[in-house]
Amino acid sequence: MVSETISHYRIIKTIGAGGMGEVYLADDTRLRRKVALKLLSSDVTQKPNLLHRFEQEAQAASALNHPNILTIYEFGEEKGTHFIATEFVDGETLHKRIARSQMSIREVLDVAVQTASALAAAHAAGIIHRDIKPENIMLRSDGYVKVLDFGLAKLMQREKVTTTETEVPTMMNTAPGLVLGTVCYMSPEQASGLMDVDGRSDIWSLGVVIYEMLAGRVPFGFEGATPTQVISLIIQKQAPPVSQFAPVVPEELSGIVMKALENKKEDRYQRAEDMLGDLRRLSRQLERDSEDGLTVTLDSAGRGTSPQRSVPTQSAASQHSSALMMLSDVIRRPRLSVGSSILAITVTGLIVWAALYWWRPSPHQPTAEARFWYEKGEHALRDGTYYQASKALERAVELDDKFALAHARLADAYAEIDYTDKAKDELLAASSLVPDRSALPKTDAKYLDAIAATVRREFPAAIEHYRTIAEQATDSEKPNAYVDLGRAYEKNENIENAIASYLEASKRDQQSATALLRLAILYGRQQNLKEATEAFNKAEAIYQALSNLEGVTEVVYQRGVLLNKIDKLAEARVQLDRALEIARTTSNKYQEIKTLLQLSSVSYSGGDTARAKQQAMEAINLAQANNIEDLATNGLIELGITFLLRGEQADAEKYFKQALDFAQRRKARRSEARALMMLGSLNQQRRNADETIRYAEQALAFYQPGGYRKETSQGLILLGRANQQKGDYAAALQIFEQQLQVANELGDPSQVASSQLSIGLLLMEQQQYPAALPHFDESYKIDESLGAKQRIGVDLLNRGTLLWLLGRYQEARAALDQAFSIADRPESGYKRLLAGVYLSYAQMALSERRFPEAKAKAQQASEVAGTQFEELALQSRYTIGLAHVLSGAPQAGRPLCEQAVAMAKEKSNPGLLANALLALAEVMLKAGDAQNASTTALQAQATFARSGRRDSEWHAWLIAARASQLAGNEPVMRDYASRAAGLLSELQQKWGPEAYGSYLSRPDIQSCRQQIDQILAKSK
Repeated sequence: MVSETISHYRIIKTIGAGGMGEVYLADDTRLRRKVALKLLSSDVTQKPNLLHRFEQEAQAASALNHPNILTIYEFGEEKGTHFIATEFVDGETLHKRIARSQMSIREVLDVAVQTASALAAAHAAGIIHRDIKPENIMLRSDGYVKVLDFGLAKLMQREKVTTTETEVPTMMNTAPGLVLGTVCYMSPEQASGLMDVDGRSDIWSLGVVIYEMLAGRVPFGFEGATPTQVISLIIQKQAPPVSQFAPVVPEELSGIVMKALENKKEDRYQRAEDMLGDLRRLSRQLERDSEDGLTVTLDSAGRGTSPQRSVPTQSAASQHSSALMMLSDVIRRPRLSVGSSILAITVTGLIVWAALYWWRPSPHQPTAEARFWYEKGEHALRDGTYYQASKALERAVELDDKFALAHARLADAYAEIDYTDKAKDELLAASSLVPDRSALPKTDAKYLDAIAATVRREFPAAIEHYRTIAEQATDSEKPNAYVDLGRAYEKNENIENAIASYLEASKRDQQSATALLRLAILYGRQQNLKEATEAFNKAEAIYQALSNLEGVTEVVYQRGVLLNKIDKLAEARVQLDRALEIARTTSNKYQEIKTLLQLSSVSYSGGDTARAKQQAMEAINLAQANNIEDLATNGLIELGITFLLRGEQADAEKYFKQALDFAQRRKARRSEARALMMLGSLNQQRRNADETIRYAEQALAFYQPGGYRKETSQGLILLGRANQQKGDYAAALQIFEQQLQVANELGDPSQVASSQLSIGLLLMEQQQYPAALPHFDESYKIDESLGAKQRIGVDLLNRGTLLWLLGRYQEARAALDQAFSIADRPESGYKRLLAGVYLSYAQMALSERRFPEAKAKAQQASEVAGTQFEELALQSRYTIGLAHVLSGAPQAGRPLCEQAVAMAKEKSNPGLLANALLALAEVMLKAGDAQNASTTALQAQATFARSGRRDSEWHAWLIAARASQLAGNEPVMRDYASRAAGLLSELQQKWGPEAYGSYLSRPDIQSCRQQIDQILAKSK
């Protein structure tokens, strides 16, 4: 096989053999690294079920990214040869190490701690080893321990272990002479043939391994013993104390070993993490003892020798003390001549300088394991997987509490997942560890400053720090430095510069999956789908090659998010289902939860609201069960948004308030502000302006000083619309213009579109139609470039409505037809849009005097609006009433208009009430009820006058004039008609001749003008 190539692995030499097959040292020609290539034996490959399970377990085990676990790179097949490529470990097995020479207590503890750490990480991921033994523990020359075959050993077991020698499991037959050795490490439950073993079985096996390192022998096993005899002893007997064979082993260590070897698994350590904690505490205690020179070793037979005192060396502190003694001696010497004194002072100064320079504290050097977890957390931060980052960095800090950069990065991760107070604490910890930055290497000092600026949301400062780091970094460090710079630009919403930084990172390291993933996400935000797709595919390929399933999951998830945003729901669901499957396989709860939330959004958009709710609740429950508070809180908010979009305001309020309470209890300020914003949006829909303003102002009190420009922009829109609802149009316009400025500074086209839409709606409500139209056009133009379908539909609806109000029916109908094509779909999220389009069709038909069509379209609008969208239902009702009246059926129309007025009064919406009153006045007039028609019309006119709605106001004066004419009150009739004519002329001055001319072309306006002219002509 030597020199042969399998896939992209070129075999160099044979390095071992086992029950699973031959193992070779190979060269990975694609990624240029040495690997261990295991070619599976026919015993595995000829059993499809076993092979499938083997592949599944290999995938799960490959997710165990831990410094003490052998990394699985790939499970593959080429031309019928199945293989596993793993990390190549250059060292020796613990079995060889035990046989070679004595081990010190410190060395035993070091191996035990690292092995227990590997077990704790695997068990947390739901993976049990089942074959812990010295042959499966490798010792690298640099001191690292690597545990082999995680997750793979169990697949080589038979379904039952019996007590006959001929039925010993296949996994035991790894090589001649190893049968007894393997059996000796089996837990009592394994030896009894139980298949539902758990992590406590691995704990027992680790106890045997430590026992052997200490005593030079296993607890059960003697020369000439058969596997059957050993199994019988394991099941029936309690292990003899390790002190029986190693009398000088520390009592605490003996206690740890014997607790791990309890026959009943209920009496053992219940978690590897608990055993690891005890081992670490003992290791630290022995480290303190060793400072006094105490050491314990094992003799050649494996038994502990007597403690000895080693000769202490002169410490840095004593050297510093000696230097000061020299200085004091110089000062105490007899007075010399002036020249000698000058010389003495000079010498003294040099000594002082040397003392300060050479004996100042050196920068803290983190442990190798802490550095590993720091780098893992650093990579997770760059990938945007912030919860995983926090867990890795918590581990780094736990391992080395003096690791300042780990504290700082942890603060960064905490800030991302909204642990505001924790972030501040970690930032303070980092600063207190290095009060003098000059004691650090320049790059580390810059990183501390950059991270601190990021956590404080001082992004321009962070950008400058990261730019300096990138400029000064070595070639190998530059890719990560540019990723960090890109992330700072992203946070500052400077997307173009962020993309440029990520491109630079990917140019310098073509295997930088992180840079490609961030590029894909940003290209997606820009609707550059071609570039986004290409970057996603490249990132996924690299993560796959590295067997980084967490990275693969993140790529697939983000691809699904993008597809959801552009309304490709079926494709989005495929990607998200795949992400969910991988996240569950790797027990990555954070990715599982956020994928469920995104699937909930897809289900809702697809009209499956029941499934959407079920997925959201599953995500929330999972987040709460795993103490992932930020996702639990945001899950409640997302669920509330689902109900809000459906018009189910009571349920929406319940979930928003739950989220608010949860965020306030855990002091999650950002989540609290988001919940407040959504409560503001809810109250805006309810037309409760005062409550909207109260919630929006509370949210803005967090967002504005914190530099959250996007959220500030959204809060200002909410505040402006609340003022608009109160009728304070001047304040509303001022707020919207401020928001437009923020949106432009932000460079976020979506926010700019929202600003334009808000200003357009405000001007439209004030009936400044020509001034409103350019804002709707701009909003439509931006949303079309972003591919935001639902927003495009809203833009087209507003534009179409405004065009028919100006008498431009052909253009209006084209816009409304486009809006209808978007709205006419099964997704419930489009129901409001669809009802709005039907209503605009109806009111346009009414304007054109096509009454049957107006009645039919208004009826459709009412049916779609139902009880969810009360304002649209209300408007539909009085539109149907008017259509009945104007087509000659006043008795059928009046009850509908009266119901609309009653509904509007309940809504406490003055503008909506005035519109309903105007319709009712028209109905009353047609029914011959002059007195009530005049009173009702004037009531509406007063509201229109206060809000500056001149188009509606002149209509109200005209109805009042006609009512007075019907009542025979000619002076009042003339007065009211003159007022109507004056307001109509005012519109000509405000709108200009072109807009006014098209407005006058409307059939309903022509009819009204004729009525004014006739009244005024009679009065002459």
